Amino acid sequence: LLESFRLRRQRSPMARLTALVGLCAALGVRAQASEQALEMGKLRSAFVNEDSFQYYIVQVPSSSNAIKVKLVPSYGDPDVYLSFSAPEPDDLTATWVMDDVGAEEQVIKRDAVDFCTGEPCMLHISVYGYDESEYMVGVFDASSTTLKIESECAPGCKQDMIADGVCQPACKNSACYDDGGDCEEQNCAPGCDEGWVGDEYCDEACFVEACNWDGGDCSENSGCNTGCLPEYINDGECDSECNVAACGFDGDDCFARSTECYGEADGKDYRGTKNTTKSGKECQAWDAQFPQQHTRTHLNYPSGGLGGHNYCRNPDGETAPWCYTVDMELRWEYCNVAQPWQHCKQNEIPRAVQVAGGKMCLMPTQPPSGPLPTFEAKCGNGENHGDICSRECCNAAKAAAAFCANDEQHFGRYQEYKMKVAFSQLKFNCTSCDAFSDFFSNAETILQMGGGSKMIRFADSVGFKVLVAAFLIMLIMLCVIAASIAR
Repeated sequence: LLESFRLRRQRSPMARLTALVGLCAALGVRAQASEQALEMGKLRSAFVNEDSFQYYIVQVPSSSNAIKVKLVPSYGDPDVYLSFSAPEPDDLTATWVMDDVGAEEQVIKRDAVDFCTGEPCMLHISVYGYDESEYMVGVFDASSTTLKIESECAPGCKQDMIADGVCQPACKNSACYDDGGDCEEQNCAPGCDEGWVGDEYCDEACFVEACNWDGGDCSENSGCNTGCLPEYINDGECDSECNVAACGFDGDDCFARSTECYGEADGKDYRGTKNTTKSGKECQAWDAQFPQQHTRTHLNYPSGGLGGHNYCRNPDGETAPWCYTVDMELRWEYCNVAQPWQHCKQNEIPRAVQVAGGKMCLMPTQPPSGPLPTFEAKCGNGENHGDICSRECCNAAKAAAAFCANDEQHFGRYQEYKMKVAFSQLKFNCTSCDAFSDFFSNAETILQMGGGSKMIRFADSVGFKVLVAAFLIMLIMLCVIAASIAR
């Protein structure tokens, strides 16, 4: 059940076809490019199978100061990955992700990070189907300085009302894509298909009060807020859906009980709640992409104190805490926080230092928490391409390495699971996570010597897994014997 919490339907965020292409690449077989050309200013109607991708490419004119990507699903739950540098982007390589339920728009300005990597400027788009989906996708010039995501497509119909699961008469016209099909079929919530409630499978889209909290599929208890799954609370990431009083402000994840105490000169350990800049501008939430598009997210900076809040932070080595602003004319600005240690009480330790110092490899809570259980939850059982090849899995592996490598009690369990994940990543040809860089380097040497396909099949065999487990058990026994002799 734990493995099904994090995604709205825990299917691979990478298509089986993509996995096959990746495996072929590992064996030295090149695949033909499959990106379809899109025309600027026009919507393309298409269909994507469950657990599959459709790939597109569009040339952005050099005269465009901004673009707007539109996704309008007729049914199903498609997501979009965007990148100017990586063809066929996925969870590991995308710069921007559109993964809400219903119709979406993503505005990207030319001054955004990685807007164009050269001329001609090409935007790569991947549409992924969590389930069988029909949709329209398009890229439009948005150079106007008065960009508004929630502009009306017809009187009384805003963009966020389309495909929201509710039939809106004002949206039932061609300009608003016939309300994204909302008037044809009524479900208890957007993206929650009939038959998903009570199917013993946790569906995030159905975890709302209107759907009886997915009929108990995610938890025996009722939810505290729409979209806040029980597993999200106190998981080390501030989730905006859980950052409300009814959910206890996401436990300790959203810094509701933090003070203004910090100690580093550049404020990288600041975990206070100041949310305005030096000039008084309101800060934009770190998990928001409007009006400022950015890559300073919890996924990319997992130890930076980011997430579903708008408090000042310094995740990337600036000289002081800062934030993006909600002002279209001012992208970011430093915050007017106090000096280091100025607001620390006697013997008070900064919040970031407390969290890092108090964390153990595995903490005996109920259920168990800490870097090792998080590592196991994020990377899964080794058979799911989307889990194994995700940035969340890589981040969790790094955290586990920091806290488990010298933990005598849990080292065996950690090392065995780490090897399992490493071989699974090799099998799926997602070898960019630097937590396993030594392993991949050694594997590459073996592959260059020949016998690569045999190695991959052997690495995935039951016999190999038994051998690895036996080796680790022997290693642990030898360590115990050595420790006993030393005493």
